[in-house]
Amino acid sequence: MFLSELRYAVRSLARARGFAIAVILTLGLGIGANTAIFSVVRGVLLKSLPYRDGDRLVYLRQSINGPGGENIDFSVPEILDFRNGAKTLGGIAEYSGMTYTIQGDRDGQASRINVGLVTGNYFKVMGLPAVMGRLLDDNDDGTAVSPVMVLTYEYWMKHFGGDRGVIGRKVTVDNKPVTIVGVAQAAPTFPQRIDALLNMVISEHHTSALMVQGRTHRMTEMIARLAPGATVQQARTEIKTIRDRVQAAYPEAYDKNSGYKVTVTPLQDVLGEKARLTLWLLMGAAAFVMIISCANVANLTLMRGVRREQELVVRAALGAGAARLRRLLLAENLVLAIGGAVLGLIIAIGGVKLLVALAQRDSPRANEIQLDGVVLGFTLLLSLAVAMLLSFAPSLAKEGSLAAWITAGANRSSGGVRRQRLQRGLVVAQIAVSVILLTGAGLLTRTMMRLSDVRDGLSSEQVLTMEVPIAIGQRSDVDARAMYDRMRLEIGAIPGVKDVGIGSTMPLRATPFQLDIKADGRQLGVGEAMPHAEFRSADPGYFRASGITLLKGREFATTDVEKAAPVIIINKTLADKFFPDRDPIGQRITYTGEVLKFIGFHEEWRTVVGVVGDTKDGGLDAEARNVIFAPFSQWPVFQGAGLVIRAGADRENAASSLVPAATRLVRNIAPREPIENVLTVGQIRDESVAPRRLNAMLVSSFGILAVVIAAVGIAGVLAFSVSARTNEIGIRMSLGADSARVQRMILWEGSVLLIGGLLIGVIGAVSGTHFIRGLLFGIEPNDPITLLGVAGAMAVVGLASCWLPALRAAKIDPATAIRRN
Repeated sequence: MFLSELRYAVRSLARARGFAIAVILTLGLGIGANTAIFSVVRGVLLKSLPYRDGDRLVYLRQSINGPGGENIDFSVPEILDFRNGAKTLGGIAEYSGMTYTIQGDRDGQASRINVGLVTGNYFKVMGLPAVMGRLLDDNDDGTAVSPVMVLTYEYWMKHFGGDRGVIGRKVTVDNKPVTIVGVAQAAPTFPQRIDALLNMVISEHHTSALMVQGRTHRMTEMIARLAPGATVQQARTEIKTIRDRVQAAYPEAYDKNSGYKVTVTPLQDVLGEKARLTLWLLMGAAAFVMIISCANVANLTLMRGVRREQELVVRAALGAGAARLRRLLLAENLVLAIGGAVLGLIIAIGGVKLLVALAQRDSPRANEIQLDGVVLGFTLLLSLAVAMLLSFAPSLAKEGSLAAWITAGANRSSGGVRRQRLQRGLVVAQIAVSVILLTGAGLLTRTMMRLSDVRDGLSSEQVLTMEVPIAIGQRSDVDARAMYDRMRLEIGAIPGVKDVGIGSTMPLRATPFQLDIKADGRQLGVGEAMPHAEFRSADPGYFRASGITLLKGREFATTDVEKAAPVIIINKTLADKFFPDRDPIGQRITYTGEVLKFIGFHEEWRTVVGVVGDTKDGGLDAEARNVIFAPFSQWPVFQGAGLVIRAGADRENAASSLVPAATRLVRNIAPREPIENVLTVGQIRDESVAPRRLNAMLVSSFGILAVVIAAVGIAGVLAFSVSARTNEIGIRMSLGADSARVQRMILWEGSVLLIGGLLIGVIGAVSGTHFIRGLLFGIEPNDPITLLGVAGAMAVVGLASCWLPALRAAKIDPATAIRRN
């Protein structure tokens, strides 16, 4: 029976093609947006981890005071504290992220590879199987074993082309032979994206007594598996107890003012924490678009229902009960909803590709995003919910009240007061939701504008940077410096190059290499934690080439060589913090702390010879950091280095035009070394703000879509009202009402709806925008300029939507309208 009603629904909609197309397009946009966003939310936040009992994995983070709690990793003795004392943890795996140079992959060129140095129990704790070959185990621990490597599935496919003969192949990693023994199943890695996992023996430092015994030498991460029956809360309580006991036993290892703490978080939560706010924002925006779409379709359905009442009355007179009529409506709306779902899936396929790019910046689970069965089920349920909503929106004649319906048929052209109120209520809801969406889009857009005005601390964007990390293993510091110096000289001779500098860290880039510092004669204040600073090295041309402003003193000179007096240049933030009331030039600073002995350094007073301006190295929205520069010739090249190349012209693309020649020269000088991150300063700036730009673009797209749908809804309801009130308007005009008065009447009717929607929308925006505070920069969630701008723009759009029906009403011929009655 229902099949015949479906066939009738298709025939009925074929006769009302305009209505059907409008509904399918509107639903398709709403369903497509929600399907695409839900697929990302599911892949990043909701989907079970691809590990055995992934919900039992937890991540332990040690942090000190700082923005969001600065992660400082663990030392091996600290890990042993928890491994030996935590009964709630069934296993603890150690992980240390490193970057090496690899030779021997399919491409043949040297390249940088992000690796995790792990203990042999890593895969057992993680519950991750092998695709082929074997994984690391306890037999791969210690110093008397050979270096072996397990490739991640993604790296295997990308760099080895999925070659199954890769097992047993030897590659060179930082000039050391390493055997590939396996490929792991595809799974997200944390706390950073990695390409391979190696045993610790590859790094002499990681197996040294200093590393194994040094309690303050913190460079290892911890991932653990909960013991059977243990809960996360129990683990947190036990870990805190152990930490309190250890800090009391080793007070010299824990500065009491630094706020040391250890947190235990389910790994699934950690993997999505950076993307969580953005994704829920987009999910909320998509849900609002769906609400507006449903409201608009409901209005269209109600309007069409008024025109079909005569048909429904006739069917009822012929014996069709209310249930049968409801099934007819359900069949029709199912056809429309399924049509919208099909269109929505097509839209979602394209949308997911864009959203994956967004997720890749903030979550290692981006590769798990796909339109799978659960997502398709979500789309189907959403479509069915829409069909049910639309089917039960119109009222039908109750059995026994048919005569009253037939008698009142001529007076129901406007759909009745109850239906009119519902239609107007839906329009008000559309306007309110549009205002909330536009406010969010406006705040994100204004954030982008504020970021674009941020000074990055550099004098020009026509600067090219390239990292050339020469592997220090079979090459001395002297040889490495000679290679870098040759690159500098030959690139400096390229036509169009003005300055070339060498540095361990490129402009607008941060480095994780930080050490505690102290100034000669300066005592810590009460409750002040030991300050620390990023260490960087630079040659005499680095600051001129980068465009970093020298504020005081001098730049490095060619006489600042290895055997000369040790000197440094500091940035303004550090100078203001250490020497607020005196000239920093001539003052002395040194690195300090037990960690120095673990990395082969010692305390050595270095004289400040210059102060440079701050640069936005952690991103345009980040606070300036403490930075110390040492002469490139006075510091080991263990960090590697890169080249900063300033173009002679300030025209657009002047820096990027130097890429081919500079890359060719570097390749000739160091054919076996990788060349990475060949970017202009402008590209680095864009890279910093790209996530915020994409957020603003997506939310703005949703906002514009919502406004368009809402505008169509306002115009549609008023046009229907004009059509239903043609007789009334004709009578008014025949009694002396001119066209201007009729226009004002319709405009006022629309303005009431608009004002109601604006008031509710502004209240909703004021109440809800504080949830996106974490995505804003330089602007408050309840920014009055944004709210006024959004309200004004929505008012203009709303009045424009009211104008066309008002013009149509003003052109009604009174005589014709009365004769039709």
